[in-house]
This record gives sequence, structure tokens and C-alpha cells, in this order.
Amino acid sequence: MRNMCLIVVKNLDDLAKRKGPSRQAFLKEQLETLSIVEEEAKREQAIDDLYD
Repeated sequence: MRNMCLIVVKNLDDLAKRKGPSRQAFLKEQLETLSIVEEEAKREQAIDDLYD
């Protein structure tokens, strides 16, 4: 990874090691999850707006 704090990289490596996959697989999974969470938040807001 480029332009990342070494402490952050080490923490990511430690997290990935505890979860099992490689750092790349771990980051891919985390980014996919983040994108789904964002979309779900948008859907929930749209539903709330309909009720208001």
C-alpha cells in the first residue's frame, strides 16, 4: 500500500492475520462491506423520507 502510515498498515496486517485471509483479501472484503453499508443507509433514508 502506498502513502499509508506504517502503524495503520501493521494494524491492518494484524487484523487480517486474525481473520485468516491475506491483507489484500481482508481489505477487499472490508471495502465491499463498506459499500453495501453505504447503499443500505441510503435505502433506509429513502424509506424514512417516504414516511415523513
